[in-house]
Amino acid sequence: MATRFPNRRGAQTKGGTLASMIGRRVGLTIFLVVTAALASYGVLSTPESRSVAEIGSADQFVCALPQDVGGYLAAPPQQQAFLPRPAPGTVPEEFEPVTAVVCDIGIGDHVAADGTVTYVERRYAGDFDAAVRELNRPPTRRSIFDAHCLASVLAAAPVDMWLLDADGRAVQPSYPRGDCGLDNTLGLAEILELPEVGTTEHQVRLDTAGIAYFFSCSPVVSTPTPGLRSLLDLTLTPSGFCHFDNAGASPEFAGADRYAPEPYLDWNATLTDLEPAGPCNQQATSLATTSTQSNIGDEYVTIDIHIELDGCRRILADGFTPLAAPAAYIDSINSATH
Repeated sequence: MATRFPNRRGAQTKGGTLASMIGRRVGLTIFLVVTAALASYGVLSTPESRSVAEIGSADQFVCALPQDVGGYLAAPPQQQAFLPRPAPGTVPEEFEPVTAVVCDIGIGDHVAADGTVTYVERRYAGDFDAAVRELNRPPTRRSIFDAHCLASVLAAAPVDMWLLDADGRAVQPSYPRGDCGLDNTLGLAEILELPEVGTTEHQVRLDTAGIAYFFSCSPVVSTPTPGLRSLLDLTLTPSGFCHFDNAGASPEFAGADRYAPEPYLDWNATLTDLEPAGPCNQQATSLATTSTQSNIGDEYVTIDIHIELDGCRRILADGFTPLAAPAAYIDSINSATH
């Protein structure tokens, strides 16, 4: 009797058919997944159409307060009645700008003794064709893969800006959105390249917390009590100084300045070479203070540093050993005073 062997070709055919069917199913599944992903991407990333800005009167526009200032006002700004601003959007085709008004996003570098600070609105004039082209660009399709957008999370503070035409009408442009959902401000950059033709200064008054926040020094001072801790253990990189007239019975706040000396002075490098202050009974008539942060025990605290600009010329802090202030410190502080 002949021996029967399994039909290997049939088995191979069946196995190949099964593999082929599985392959087709996998391929179909991948195709459907990719198609669904592309459809979702199209829906999720398609930018909304941009509306056209409403045209209004220049009288409807006034500079917004600089960033964070509204929370630190000693007195509310003068109230003025303004109609609501027209809705922002793309610059209308029939609108021909001749001037742009751009408002400062921050306050100036000096605060007066009564807490008054200034900020400025600036006017630019010239050829606005390039700026309008950038302002009216369509938005970029937004990416749903936002890994490359992480570096853009900290967006710049918004700049208050509007355009004027020769008839005194105004529009507030909006900005096209970039692929990370952030404003594309190339139009504003084009405006800032135009000649600046005028400025208007505005004033507000800060409270004591606002002065400390914006100028990194306290406008309220008390006489520090010397101690045994070493100022050499601190990191001191001042960014602002409060000034006091100390000729009377108690120090009187005389204003504050942001500290940006020329040439740059490395306080910490100089601090390591300072010697303890010797005995001295001369009263300083002029005093400057700044603040730094440091650990004291388990607490992270703010420490007020006092520099006597005349008299004994010492560096003082509550609980720290006084140091002799070098002439370079005093000259640097005086040179940065507005």
